[in-house]
Amino acid sequence: MNAVDQSREWGTADCLKWRHESFFEPLPSLAEDLAAGFLHVAKRYGNAAGNRWLARHAAELIEPEHVLRRFEIVTNDLRRAFAEIRRQGNTTIEGLKAGCVWLADVEKRLTVGSLNATHDDDALVDYAKAQALGVEEVRNKLIGSIASHNRRLRLGLLPPPRRLPRLNGETISAQARHMATLIARARNPLTPPAPSVPLMAVFQWERAPIMTIAVADEMALAQARERARVHGITPPSPKLQRAAQVSRLGCDKWWRRKLRRITGRRIEQVMREARRVHKRAGIYCSDLTVERRRSQKVRNRALLETIEAINQNDQTYTLAELAELGLANPDHRRAELMLRIRDTEVEAMRLGHVGLFFTVTAPSRFHPVLASSSQRNPKYDGSTPRDAQQHLQKLWAQVRASLARDGLGIYGIRVVEPHHDGTPHWHLLVWAKPDHVDAVTETLRSYAEAESPEELFDRFGQRTTARFKVERIDPKRGTAAGYVAKYISKNINGEQFSRAGVDGDHLDSYGHDLADSAPRIEAWAATWGIRQFQFLGLPSVTVWREVRRLTEQQQDELQAWEEATQPRASIARVLHQIRDAALGGHWDQFVRLMGGPNTPRKDQPIKPWSIPAFRTGAGDDDFSHATGEVNRSIVERGRYGDEIKVPKGLVVKDHKGRTAEYLTRLYRWDVRPKRGFSGVGGSDRGEAGSAWTCVTNCTDPGTGAGQSLIPRSLLTPKELTPEELEAQLQRYREWRASEHVRQEMEDADLEHRMIQAAVRRHKNAAPPEWQGVPEYFPDGI
Repeated sequence: MNAVDQSREWGTADCLKWRHESFFEPLPSLAEDLAAGFLHVAKRYGNAAGNRWLARHAAELIEPEHVLRRFEIVTNDLRRAFAEIRRQGNTTIEGLKAGCVWLADVEKRLTVGSLNATHDDDALVDYAKAQALGVEEVRNKLIGSIASHNRRLRLGLLPPPRRLPRLNGETISAQARHMATLIARARNPLTPPAPSVPLMAVFQWERAPIMTIAVADEMALAQARERARVHGITPPSPKLQRAAQVSRLGCDKWWRRKLRRITGRRIEQVMREARRVHKRAGIYCSDLTVERRRSQKVRNRALLETIEAINQNDQTYTLAELAELGLANPDHRRAELMLRIRDTEVEAMRLGHVGLFFTVTAPSRFHPVLASSSQRNPKYDGSTPRDAQQHLQKLWAQVRASLARDGLGIYGIRVVEPHHDGTPHWHLLVWAKPDHVDAVTETLRSYAEAESPEELFDRFGQRTTARFKVERIDPKRGTAAGYVAKYISKNINGEQFSRAGVDGDHLDSYGHDLADSAPRIEAWAATWGIRQFQFLGLPSVTVWREVRRLTEQQQDELQAWEEATQPRASIARVLHQIRDAALGGHWDQFVRLMGGPNTPRKDQPIKPWSIPAFRTGAGDDDFSHATGEVNRSIVERGRYGDEIKVPKGLVVKDHKGRTAEYLTRLYRWDVRPKRGFSGVGGSDRGEAGSAWTCVTNCTDPGTGAGQSLIPRSLLTPKELTPEELEAQLQRYREWRASEHVRQEMEDADLEHRMIQAAVRRHKNAAPPEWQGVPEYFPDGI
C-alpha cells in the first residue's frame, strides 16, 4: 500500500477530503512524498500535527509537471535537474522546496513577456512583429488624439484655458452654479472700464499653440521603453533623439534581434544550471545552443545567397561570395592572427623584450560544476558567463590602471576561451622590458587573487595555480606563436598543422577533437557576446587592412589620386613605406613604422578616415508621412534616422603633423536582390516587376508649376525645447482628463460593447448553412 492510501486511515472524512483537495490532487507528482511526510509526523504526534505539517510545508510547492509540459524541448533536462536538486536536500521536503523554487524561477526566465523562449524561430519572429505593432498602435492612437485636439482648436470648439479658483460644491450641478457665478461677476466687454482705461484693455488675448507630434513621441516612448523592460530588454540609449528611440522600439527587426539574444542566453543559462554543460555532457555549451547557432548560420547563409552586389565596373558577386573573401572566412581570420602574433614576437626579440604567458581564471562562484567530478558546485551563485567576463574585464581595467601609474608598458594578445562548464578564462600573451617582468607579474597576480584567497590553497595547504598561472617564454623551447597556436585554432575552426612528435596535438585539454570543439566554442562566444581575441598595445589593425586594399592592381588608381590631391612628398613617403610593409605581410615592420608598441593612437602616422554617407540618386528626399518632416540633406540616413558614416580611406601624417587623405575604398557597391531569385523581393519579373523602393516620385510639395504651393515650414516642424514640450504634455493631459473628452471615450466604449453583443447574438442565431463562414466582426474586436 502506498503512502497516499495509508494516509486515508488518519482523520475524519472532512479531514481526508481537505488533504486530498488541498494537497494531493493539486500536486499529483508530489503526493506520495507529501503523504509519506504526513504519515511520519502523524505516527509520532497525531493527525492534527500531520495536518499542520502539510499546511506549513506544502504551501510553497508547485506542481513540477505543469512547468515541464510548457517547455517540451528541455523537459527531460529539467526533470533530471529537479530530481538531482531534490536528492541534494537535507530532508525530502527541503529538497522538494528547493526544486520547486528553481523550477518556478526557470518558468519565469524562460517566459519572455508572453513568449515561450523554447519555441521555434517562426514564433519568435511573429512575436517580434506583434510587439513592434503594439508600439506603433499606441503612437498612432496618440497622434489621432492630438489631431482631434488640433481640429477642435482650429474650429473654436475648445474653451480658452482659464486660471480659475477651486470650485465649491460636492456635486457637478453645484460646481456648475459656482462656475456661472464666477463668470457673471468677471469683467467682460460690457463692464464699464475704470477711469482713463480704454475699452480694449479689458479684453485678454491668450493664444493656444497647435499641439505637435512630439507629444505623441514622448508619451509613446515612455510606454515603449516600459514594454522593453518587461521583456528584460535594455531600451535604446536615452541620449539618442526621441524619434530615433521610437523608430527602434517600433521596428520588428530590432525586437527580433533583442529577443533572439535574450532567449538564447536564458536557455543556455538554464542548461548550465541543469548540469547539461560540462565535459561529461555538452562541453562548453549545450547541444540545444549548438543546434540553434547552426540554424542561425544556415539562415544567414541563405540570405547572403539571395543578395548580390554590383560595382561601377559591372562586376557582380553574391554577398556570400564576398564574405568568403574577408575575415568571415575562418581560415583567413586564423592566418591573420598567427601572422600578427609571429611578427610581434619578431619585433619584441629585436627590442630585447621578454615574453610572458598568463592564465587568469574567475573565482569558484562563477562555476556551476566542480572541475574534477562535474558535480554541482555548492559555491555557485547563479552567475552567467557574461557576468564572469565582466568580472575579468573589471580586473583587467584595474591592472591596466596600475601599470599605467607605475609606467610599466606591455603589449600582446588576449584570448578568451571557455572552461568545460562554459565559464570564460583568459590567456594573455604579452611582452615587457626585462626589468619590468617581475613588477608586471606581481601586479596581475595581486588583482587576480584578491577575491576569495582561501580558494588558492589545496587541502594540504599548498598554494595552487588554479586562479593565476604564469609561464616565461623560453625561445629555446618554442616560439610564442607555438604557445597560442592551439588556443587560436580551438577558438576559430579547429584546423591546424599538428606538430610533429607531440602526442594528442589535435585534442583539447579535455580530450576532445579540436574540429568538434571549435563549433561549440564559436556558438558559446556568439550566444554570450564575448570577444575572443583582442590585441593590446599594438597599432590599429584597421589601418593595416585598409592599406592592404591598395594592392599592386590599384597602383594606377593610387597614382591618379596623388596627382589629383597633390599630397606633400613627406606624407606620400610615409604611406608608401607602410604600404610596402603591409603588402609584403611584414607586421613587424608595420609596427615599427607606426611608432612601435604602446605608441598612443594620436601619435601614430596613419589613422582611419570615415565620412558621412552621401546620396548618389537624384530626387530621393526622405519624406515622413507620420511626422511631415522632409530630409533635404545630402547625407544618407539609416533605418532609424541616424546619419550613416562609412570608412573611405586613411589620414596620413608626416613628422611635422601635416596630414592628407588617401582613398582606399575604390569600388562603389550597389546591393540588390539576386537576379533570377524568385523569393520575396526577387527581380525575376522583368523591369516592370522590380521591387518597390522607398523613394517617392510625387511632385515636390514645395514646388508646382513654378510656384510655391505649401510653405516648407509647415511640412517640417521646428524642434521643441524641453520647456515647450513639457507645457504641451501638461496641456494634453488636462485635455484628456476634461469632462467632455472623458464622456466621449465612455460613449465610444459603450458603443464598442454593444457592437460585440450584437455580433454574438448574430452568430448564435446564424442558420446551419452559415456555420464555418468567417464573421466580419470577430469576438475579440
